[in-house]
Amino acid sequence: MIRSEAHRPVAEKGRDAGSLTLKREIKMKHFSEEAWADFARGIKSETSLEMESHLKSGCSDCAAESAVWERVHAIASHENSYMPPEALVRMVKQEFTARSEPETSPWVLGKLVFDSVAQPLPVGVRAGAPIGRQFVYEAEGLTVDLRLDMQPRSKTICAVGQVLDKGTPRAPGSPTILLWTEKGQPVLETKANEFGEFQIEFEAQDQLRLSIEMAGRRSVRIPLSDLK
Repeated sequence: MIRSEAHRPVAEKGRDAGSLTLKREIKMKHFSEEAWADFARGIKSETSLEMESHLKSGCSDCAAESAVWERVHAIASHENSYMPPEALVRMVKQEFTARSEPETSPWVLGKLVFDSVAQPLPVGVRAGAPIGRQFVYEAEGLTVDLRLDMQPRSKTICAVGQVLDKGTPRAPGSPTILLWTEKGQPVLETKANEFGEFQIEFEAQDQLRLSIEMAGRRSVRIPLSDLK
């Protein structure tokens, strides 16, 4: 006996409705971003086979998702072609390096008026004994007394100095002391005290420069050569 749809039991209709709902939920099941990324890259797996079958079923949401990941993969695959030429990168780096260096202010080279190395050794001191080296420079009406001592069994140099006004036996304020390389890269900076005295320590290297900066005067530069 054939029963019409109207005469089917309510329980049987409920089972059919539940089955349709389950099928709809299975159909609407989507995949993770990791799975889509692998799918776009062509990585084969059980999941990729399920995704291919799912796309063939006509799911518009997943088709749109797949298209997005295909575009992402296409962009990523051409990333190397977006690299600028090495010459251009080098020019840009040099430009940034130049801008990072401090602005050059008017300066004058300190005149060496005393070097202890050029003086005869004191009585009782043997040649070659590890003694400090003392300099005196003059410029811009200033006298810079500087002593350099190499620390025992170390490459560290201790520099002790004093900046005085050449016309009067007093310090002309509190000058700023700068140590930098010949390429203009700063090494350290300190401030002299009210008596113009300062002390710094640094690793020995060739072609260092010492600058004495004071308001209203040109910067006094002192070369520190052959310190290694």
